[in-house]
Amino acid sequence: MSIIDNVINTVTKEVNKVQSRAQEGIQAFNLANQIKELERKKHAKMAEIGRLVFDKHQNNKDVSDDLLKERCSEISAIDHEISVLQSELDQIKINHDPDATPSQKAEAKAGYSTSAGFQCHSCGAPANREKAFCPACGESLKADDEGDSKKANAGTDEVEVEPEDDLPHTPTI
Repeated sequence: MSIIDNVINTVTKEVNKVQSRAQEGIQAFNLANQIKELERKKHAKMAEIGRLVFDKHQNNKDVSDDLLKERCSEISAIDHEISVLQSELDQIKINHDPDATPSQKAEAKAGYSTSAGFQCHSCGAPANREKAFCPACGESLKADDEGDSKKANAGTDEVEVEPEDDLPHTPTI
């Protein structure tokens, strides 16, 4: 009976793996379809903005800037939804990708998501604006903001420098 039990247990484990994999495949397919639908909505909104701008400038129709801003914010909301769904899809793909690096798998497990259109200034990898460091190269993602403010203040702050003594320092044990 133990051989039969072992066979049954092995078959059951394999069936569970196949079911799990099939469910993840279906989930990935559904996410991809949702992303495509959002992309269609985004393109329709962009076409609508184009028509409004054309009517405003070519046909001298009264199109308010508030209406254009509203449509742009709708597109931004769609972009955000797409990025959330895309990160979920990427997580599913990375978990089953044999070529994925351990850091990519760790990011997927941790739920790391990228911000749409935001990249690391150092390596160009997609990154999250809310995070302090790039997941790919480890560079500070806040360096651009800080660098800009430092450049703006360059030469305006006084710096006090204390002279160091010329005696060699010996480490203490």
